Amino acid sequence: MRLAACCLAAGLTALLSTTATAAEFSLYLDCSGKMHDNGKAKSATLDLALRDNNETALIQRSNVLPVGERLKYKASQTAYTMLYKLPQPGTHYYNDWQHGEWVVWQPNLKRLATIRLSVDRQTAALEGELLDFNDDSLGTLTMQCKPTTMDDAPEPKF
Repeated sequence: MRLAACCLAAGLTALLSTTATAAEFSLYLDCSGKMHDNGKAKSATLDLALRDNNETALIQRSNVLPVGERLKYKASQTAYTMLYKLPQPGTHYYNDWQHGEWVVWQPNLKRLATIRLSVDRQTAALEGELLDFNDDSLGTLTMQCKPTTMDDAPEPKF
């Protein structure tokens, strides 16, 4: 009985220790450059945190992309490639009580639907494309990234 309790405690300790390390990010990228749209250029910033164990890239800070969104990425010898499909905005669901059906209303809005990014692992150049729901281009990103660590980040104020 005591041996089973010790084994259970050891197993829980091992499980908790792996859970704690699973939330850590392995690479932080601080990117800055331009967003190009219809011949116009705008300054753009993007901070990404990449996690190896589930191939997730978190948008930590940006003035052109939705902060807090998670992109799936694939790492190759030459690049990190990322893709994110945003849920279609403006969709409203209404319950038709007489017929017991759901009615979906989706206005055809030109909004951000897909983010495609690629970061060259040798030059740290980021190229990206922003698409709407018709796969029409809303803009392109050209940035230069630099790897950072959590030690480089300022301390939180609260």
